[in-house]
Amino acid sequence: MCKRPMQLNKSLNIVAVGALLLAGLMTVPGYAQGKEDFTQDIEIGSENQWFDIQNKVAVFEQNAIITQGSLKITADYLEVAEDEAQAQRVFTAKGKPATYQQQLEDGGMIRAEAETIRYDEGEQLLTLIGTVKVTQDGNVTQGHELVYNFATQHLRAVGGEDGNTRVTTILKPSKKTEDEEKNEPINR
Repeated sequence: MCKRPMQLNKSLNIVAVGALLLAGLMTVPGYAQGKEDFTQDIEIGSENQWFDIQNKVAVFEQNAIITQGSLKITADYLEVAEDEAQAQRVFTAKGKPATYQQQLEDGGMIRAEAETIRYDEGEQLLTLIGTVKVTQDGNVTQGHELVYNFATQHLRAVGGEDGNTRVTTILKPSKKTEDEEKNEPINR
């Protein structure tokens, strides 16, 4: 078994971009995401790695950590499967929880966690499933499942199937400049 980190091509950054876009869409304001990170190499390390070359599947198990600049994804299990006929890949990260974080260009951090984070290149779908939580600048969105379609730019958040879990979004008040505070009505 190869225990050293390996380099994977650019398509893995789609997982990170997707998680970031998803969180950016749900929070106000959505600042520019660490674009410089996506020009850097992707490194994946784990306790165990194995490859099914014939079926084009790579698996990273036990403490899988993906880094690209300030971007970091952690998972107990990461699978990258390629469908050669359709020239697409599906990335699946699982954990208790699988986590994502990245420093934004404004210096803030964006974080997401879910039991499963999945990106399908062909369908252009990013799916976070199971105890989903996305935070940025104190804004929080939680639910059972969040799906973002890159092609249509549609976002869908779903509560639990049991009907007891609802989607919750908490938005912090906008920060005001000194001029805005001076012009604020006194009896508001």
